Amino acid sequence: MKKKLVIFSLILSLFITTGLGCKGLSKTQQQAVVPVTLNYWTVFNDVDQLRVMATAYQQLRPYVKINVRQVRYEEFDRLFANALADDVGPDIISVHTRWLGKYANRLSPMPANVTVANVTVQGTIAKETVVTSETLAMPNINTIRSQYVGTVAEDVVINNQIYGLPLAMDTLALYYNKDLLDKSGVPLAPRTWEELSDAVKKSTKFNVAGDIVQSGIALGTASNIQNAFDIVSLLMMQNGVNMAEGNAVRFADGLQRPSADHPAMQALSYYTDFARSTQDFYSWNVRKGDALQEFMRGTTVFYLGFAFDKSRIKAGAPQMNLNVIPVPQLNDAAPINVANYWVESVVSKSKSQDLAWDFVRFMASQNNVKLYTAKTKQPSPFRVQIAEQQKDVEMEAFAFQALTAKNWYHGKDVDAADTAFAEMISTYSQPLENSNDFLRIQAQAIQRAAQVVQQTL
Repeated sequence: MKKKLVIFSLILSLFITTGLGCKGLSKTQQQAVVPVTLNYWTVFNDVDQLRVMATAYQQLRPYVKINVRQVRYEEFDRLFANALADDVGPDIISVHTRWLGKYANRLSPMPANVTVANVTVQGTIAKETVVTSETLAMPNINTIRSQYVGTVAEDVVINNQIYGLPLAMDTLALYYNKDLLDKSGVPLAPRTWEELSDAVKKSTKFNVAGDIVQSGIALGTASNIQNAFDIVSLLMMQNGVNMAEGNAVRFADGLQRPSADHPAMQALSYYTDFARSTQDFYSWNVRKGDALQEFMRGTTVFYLGFAFDKSRIKAGAPQMNLNVIPVPQLNDAAPINVANYWVESVVSKSKSQDLAWDFVRFMASQNNVKLYTAKTKQPSPFRVQIAEQQKDVEMEAFAFQALTAKNWYHGKDVDAADTAFAEMISTYSQPLENSNDFLRIQAQAIQRAAQVVQQTL
């Protein structure tokens, strides 16, 4: 329900050059249209597209100015903490879903509704500027669960409060260099892990000294594979491992008596076998360079990455005959995929809570999300938009996985969890001669990783 606060006449040129003005208005009326600046920090979002949306929003709310700033991933935590300590922090930030547990106490839960002022100019000769107050409903938990893909509600709802809305979401898919695959004599791209292993075996090449000169795929290590945490998590989940339940880590359950048949050990064995020279699909090791860079240089055939990697690959290897397909599944009847995405949240110290949340609501509307994901070539978080993206040749691999993609980590320190997984992979891949010690030490590596992750929940 709109309630008219005040109608006052101004010459149009005066309105444009001096703003709304306060003369003759009550204190309440002045506050309704006082100029506001919203500072917005983002990391990997498309800044140009964010600024397009900011400009569109400013046309609706001419008293609002939005400053969009891109912050380096490595610097975000330090800059954010310092800004909050000095009371000069941003109003809105992009938060990775795996950061929400860490930052929740610095963020404002989404309110049920926001109240904002609308400003319109009416009349043709005698201009009248009309200021009205409007209360707008924000998405609720039921809306999140019904309109968004499943992982969103699991990620953004904490203690029955919503802490952000996504502009896009992403899934782990399988990139490959078609020319290299053809030259390796592999006619069809792999659809299963077994087919991938066979394709890797055929496409990995060695020199006379036994060094890898062309890798089938970058798998088996952690130090030079940025997505190792996601890949190992994917393999474990597909193999039936319950990664976590509530505030309890579960992926090491049952390892008190080590067994090679334990699903977590099976998943890690498969992953690290790609870096074991004794395996017939050996294709990678710690001496190789960064996985993405090796793929762009044309020295790796397959690469497990996200939709946001595509622009980097095309920029770094514009001549590559690049294809993307869904990640292999262990069970096609019950596919499991990994989600990776950011949400837009409002900082608790913001002095303009309603306007900040209103801008988040505006950005995350279905129309604006459709424009944003079309520009960035990422899957939409909205269920209603997934079907259309599944028909897009550039988007289909990621979009087909969106409905079954999820996160399992909802703790307070994903960097510590990532490090724990890297150490687990490193220990697990060490060669051991005694088979009994081999199982025991590998089981202990998984248990140690679980203990570290548990401390972050």
